[in-house]
Amino acid sequence: MNKSPRRYAASMNTVSTNLFHFRNPWVIAWWSAAFPGFGHYLLGKLFTGFLLMVWEVIINNLAHLNEAIVYSMTGRFHRAAEVLDMQWLLLYIALYIFTIWDSFRRTTEYNKYYILAYREGYNISSHCLSPYEINILVKRKPLYALFWSLLAPGLGYFYLNRLPSIIFNLLLWIVVAYYSHIYELLFLSLTGQFLSVHEIVEYQWLLYVPSLYCFIAYDSYISCIEYNKLFDKEQARYLKSHYQHLNFKMPQ
Repeated sequence: MNKSPRRYAASMNTVSTNLFHFRNPWVIAWWSAAFPGFGHYLLGKLFTGFLLMVWEVIINNLAHLNEAIVYSMTGRFHRAAEVLDMQWLLLYIALYIFTIWDSFRRTTEYNKYYILAYREGYNISSHCLSPYEINILVKRKPLYALFWSLLAPGLGYFYLNRLPSIIFNLLLWIVVAYYSHIYELLFLSLTGQFLSVHEIVEYQWLLYVPSLYCFIAYDSYISCIEYNKLFDKEQARYLKSHYQHLNFKMPQ
C-alpha cells in the first residue's frame, strides 16, 4: 500500500522553497489591484505572477495609463485625455479585472487545499543539496528580511534563499528604477536641486516604484514568517514520530 501523502503543502529544492499556507483572499486581491501579478506571486505562482507583471508594465506603458493618472490627479484633465491610448486601455482593463478575480478565487481554493493537506499529514523536507546550491529549512528573523528588502529591493530574497524571486523581482526593479530615474531623483532632492528633479522625472515609470518597492518588502517579511512556521511544523512532526510514546494522550 502506498503511504505517500495525497496532498503536498510544501516543496523545497536547492534554489527556493514554495508552500501553501493560509492567506486572506482580500489581501491577495488588494495586491492584484495594486499591481497585476502580485496576488498570483504571493500564492506561489511565481512564473504566472512574473508574466502578469511584465504584461502590466508593457500594456500600461503603451496605454500611458500612469502618465494619465498623474495628469488627472494634478487637474490637467485635457492633457490626460491627450496622452491616453484608449485602444490599449480597453485591452488592459479586461486582464486587470481578471487578475483580481482570479487571485481571490485561487486563494479560497488554496486555503481549502492547505487545510486538507495539514490534517492528512503532509511530508516536509528540511534540506536540499546539490553540487551548486544548498537550501535548508532554518529559523530566520523576519525583520532582517524586511530590513534588507527596504535597503535594496531583492536583498531580502537572498536572505531567504529564493533565487527565482531574486531574478524576477530584482530584474524588474532595476528596469523600473533605471527608467524612472528614482535614485537620481533621490540624490537631486536630498541636495536641494528641485528644478532638476522636475526636468528628469518620468511619471509613467515613477508610479511603478511605490507598489513594487512595498510589495517586495512585504513578500520578504511574510515569506520569512511562513518559513519559520514550516520549520516548527517539521520539527514537531519529527519529534512526535521519533520520541513521543504511542500511548501518549494530548492534554485537554
